[in-house]
Amino acid sequence: MVTGASGLLGTWLRKTIPSDVDLVSVTHRTAVPDSRCVSIDLRDAQAVAAAVAAVRPELIVHAAVAMDEASIVGATRNVVNAATAAGAGIVHVSTDAVFSGTRRSVSEGATPDPVWDYGRWKARAEDVVLASPVAGGCIVRLPLVVTLDPEDRAVERIRTHAAAGNATRWFDDEIRQPAMASDITEGLWRIAGLPTNRRAGTWHLMGTESLSRYEIACRVAKALRLDRALVEPEPTPPGLVRPRHLDLLASRAAAEIGWTPRPILS
Repeated sequence: MVTGASGLLGTWLRKTIPSDVDLVSVTHRTAVPDSRCVSIDLRDAQAVAAAVAAVRPELIVHAAVAMDEASIVGATRNVVNAATAAGAGIVHVSTDAVFSGTRRSVSEGATPDPVWDYGRWKARAEDVVLASPVAGGCIVRLPLVVTLDPEDRAVERIRTHAAAGNATRWFDDEIRQPAMASDITEGLWRIAGLPTNRRAGTWHLMGTESLSRYEIACRVAKALRLDRALVEPEPTPPGLVRPRHLDLLASRAAAEIGWTPRPILS
């Protein structure tokens, strides 16, 4: 089962599904055409339990995306509880934002130190997964996901503003490690396909480059063949607390699944 199957990451997971995987997509409201689909609200514990009990999956890839506590922490607890009852493993998709962005070269074993609510909620969701008795429960932390089809949020924002002749502004002092969605989902499927004991624990699937959000936006504009002048730099506003320089190591993924992502939009 893949939660969030109609979202950006879920769409790429469906696009890149291995031939030997029988996929059941889990969505909230939007059905998907290319797999069996179950529509439930992951915040509803009874609905999640009933769906997982009916499907009885071997593995759940929890890739649903949300920006509120109930849809992150509560939903993850519901998925983990249902997986435990069904004897299913968990691959939980998390984020680099569980770190403050003030430390360099953060390893897979580092303790999260989030500085904003989204990171705090994702860190708590990680704790739920790792504290559960689910065999093979694992955390996969992702960077910014870049994709032109379907468009990620940055691509959509740049394109729609450019169509109206308007510029967009991007922080030039916030550094991330973006990776292409196709590379990320290939890595996720490789992790999912590992034996239970090798899959367990924490993984980082980071890109090979450290780029500011402005530099990422410039590459998007070039890929869309838009006027570079429609992308402008700006500093992070005073008082806005966000991770400034995320630098996560992907040593485990490189060693165990051959993680070698491409530069973005190259």
